[in-house]
Amino acid sequence: MLLTLPAPARELADCMSSLCEEAYCAAWMDDLEFELWDAVVSGPKEYGRLEITRDRIAELQRLSTAAGGWIIFDEAEEESLLPIGEWEKRFDQWKRDQARR
Repeated sequence: MLLTLPAPARELADCMSSLCEEAYCAAWMDDLEFELWDAVVSGPKEYGRLEITRDRIAELQRLSTAAGGWIIFDEAEEESLLPIGEWEKRFDQWKRDQARR
């Protein structure tokens, strides 16, 4: 849950949610964490009405480093921080699943 996250992780979650608000007027769309991370590893891209620029990517990288991971969202736990190694495995699986579609 957002309130139980350490301050750096809350800052990352808030940033991710703000980007989603800009893109879709929603606090957290399905796959937001994957789409934003895809920009972090692949470079600038469009996400809804949002242009994920190099500056935004740099800010996401800074916040992720400070938090020590990446934010995920699920209905049971809401916002949670995953350590970066665990997150990268989850992201790689998501990319493989996307390629099969």
